[in-house]
Formats: sequence, structure tokens, C-alpha cells
Amino acid sequence: MAIDNFIPDIWRAEMEVAYFANQVAIPTIEGNGQIPDADIRVGNTVKITGAVTPTIVDYAGASRSITAEALADDGIDVNIDQEKAFSFIVDDIDKRQAAGSMEAYTTSAGRALAEDAESYLLGKFLSESWTLNVTGASPTTVSSYATAKAAALKIRTFLNNKKIPTSDRFLVVNPAFSEYLVDGLSDVALAGGGEELRNGQIARVWGFTVLESPLLGDQTKPTAVGYHRSAAGFAGQITETEALRHQTKFADIVRGLNVYGAKVVRQRAIGSHVSGGTTQNAFSSFLS
Repeated sequence: MAIDNFIPDIWRAEMEVAYFANQVAIPTIEGNGQIPDADIRVGNTVKITGAVTPTIVDYAGASRSITAEALADDGIDVNIDQEKAFSFIVDDIDKRQAAGSMEAYTTSAGRALAEDAESYLLGKFLSESWTLNVTGASPTTVSSYATAKAAALKIRTFLNNKKIPTSDRFLVVNPAFSEYLVDGLSDVALAGGGEELRNGQIARVWGFTVLESPLLGDQTKPTAVGYHRSAAGFAGQITETEALRHQTKFADIVRGLNVYGAKVVRQRAIGSHVSGGTTQNAFSSFLS
């Protein structure tokens, strides 16, 4: 049977709903939207607009005049270097679309794409952040609420010392870390604030919106990453969705392609803590 009624835009739209719905960390950073159609090519660079902070000067005095300052563009350049695809068999696309039963397929594909992109971003968080629990410097082993709290506060102090804004701060933890953290938090903290809860949000404490993700780090080691939303950038797009007949089965194939990129651009705005210590990342200097 020919594939007469496959509608790529509908399938892609439904996959994108599930794709965005299953993201935890991606929505918290800069440029977490779609790439414009004209830029959808691996190897392209997507620029997320920004500007440096202006210098505050004294306006008092006889002249009461100031000189305009030329601000350098502090935008984030994100290289689109990831291509991830899926391909699965559907017994009969036309019949399933007619019956309105596409949701199971589009939801599972969108969820899988979200998990892949989240894993990539969280891997960047760990590999490109400033490590605060260095091997050889009496690294803390997170094994209780007290040690989990101490690790989170250490990240908080790090961000404060770097003069990172106190708004839009997030702390992503894996289940091994959240197990101890949640154990000592009150029901009020777990209930969150008045805002709509984010995916994975478990608390709002110490100036952080605390998010949980099983995709962060080694699941046997309690791990936490604290950051300001300007610390990294992400851009991506589900670029292709198509259907074709299976060559050896009386069935159809649906496949799709997701392209994206992510980058930590301000290492002073992101710090990580891995239980028991980890190897220090060798940065020559902090980025802006």
C-alpha cells in the first residue's frame, strides 16, 4: 500500500510538543528555542544576542556630562554540530492516521530526542564547568543532607564570589544527590514558590531553582551543577520527518532528524560538585 496521507508537518509538530515537554535543563539557559529555518545546517553557528554590562560612572560635578560607551557584543556563538536521527516501523501509517492513533509514536520519538539533547547539554555542564570538589583537596563525599547542603552552598558561594546575578540561578542534581537533599528539606520547600513548576523541579532553596535529572553524571555518585542561565547556550531543530515503505515488510518506516548545539560560554557562572572528588578541569582562565 502506498503512503498517501502521511503529513510530515503534523508528525513533526506532535514530536516537538513531546520534545519540549520532556526537557528539564534546556529551558533554563539562553537561546533554548528553535533555529530559524535558514540556519538549519550542521556546521552553522547560531548567535544568541547579548551585551556586556556598561560601566557606571559619576554624573555629579560641574559639567554634569558623560561620555557614551561602546559596548562590545557579548552574544553567544553556538556551533550546530550534533545530528541525531530516529527510524522506526509503523504497521500502516494511513490507517493509524485515519484512526487518530499517532500519539504513541510521536510522543515516544519526542521523548527520546529530548533525552538525547538533555544528556548532551548536561555532559557539557560537567565537562566545561569549574569543578569545586577537586581530587587531593579533601573532596567531600555526599552521604547525608548536611553534606548535600554543604555542596550546594559551596556552589552558591562560588557564584556569589564571581558576582553572578542572584536571579535565574538553577541547581541540577541527579537522583543520588536529591535523595539526600530532599531528606532534609521541609514540605514548604518542596512545594516550591507561586510560579508554575518546571519539569524536574523539586524545590526552590538558597537562591536556586533545584531541578532533578537522571541524565546528570554517574548515577552512583551524587552530583550537582549550579549555574546562571547566561552560563550556556542551546539551539536546535527537528529538521526532517518523512515516511517510506519498508522494503521487506508490509509496513511503513518513519524517520526524522534533529540537529542542535550547546556550549558553556561563561565558566565563572557555572560550578559543579561530584561526590568524592573529580579531576579538575584545566582552564587557563575564566571566560566572561
